[in-house]
Amino acid sequence: MKSFLFSILLLLVSVASFATGDVDSLDVNDSLTYLSRDTTLQGGFYLESPGKSTSYDRRTHYYRKYWASLIPTQLVTQYAGNMGLMSLGLGWDYGRHRQWETHLMVGFIPRYHSPRAKITMTIKENYIPWAEYLRHGWLFEPLECGLYFTTVFGHEFWGRQPQRYPDRYYAYLSTCGRINAFAGQRITWTVPRNKRKHVKSLTGFYEVSICDLYVRSKVHDRHVSWRDILCLSLGLKMQIF
Repeated sequence: MKSFLFSILLLLVSVASFATGDVDSLDVNDSLTYLSRDTTLQGGFYLESPGKSTSYDRRTHYYRKYWASLIPTQLVTQYAGNMGLMSLGLGWDYGRHRQWETHLMVGFIPRYHSPRAKITMTIKENYIPWAEYLRHGWLFEPLECGLYFTTVFGHEFWGRQPQRYPDRYYAYLSTCGRINAFAGQRITWTVPRNKRKHVKSLTGFYEVSICDLYVRSKVHDRHVSWRDILCLSLGLKMQIF
């Protein structure tokens, strides 16, 4: 399960890093032309012909640009949401209008009546189709939706049905992982440029989510109330880049 989550994380980060390529308005030739004004070594580039870039220059440029895109651009904290009482994590935003976000979060579940507290990990994908500018730096996003996968660490939870149960007794059910769908709204305040130090903007949001286990309960028992299977969560996002 851990290797599976790590593979998903690498895939999401790779997609995010490649997707950011279309938002950089700096043309490769323009940036290299600037460096070529001096024929000495500048920033790792050496151009023998001023004003022209070689395949090596372009490859180096994209290599650095690729790794720079792996730097997180967001800090996120969330209360509840089937991922723990409190969760903290990092985020990446990308797309032509920054309408896609990927969050990697670690959560905490108190002990309550169990023998010990537990740690969760969540991979979350957000989609924000449009936004409405209000005034004075305020932005309202009427719809935020997406999916996220949450796992709980501990020997009590399993990904495959243990042999002590009859064959397919818990078919298609894992106790260590949950798939969640959500929808919500957000409001953002953009920090004025002359006052920015560490934060570019602050976003508050709420989400209503449901997991696969609750959907299964609703399908099998129509008397289950929506109030019992829908989860409300609150969160705060800080845009740092």
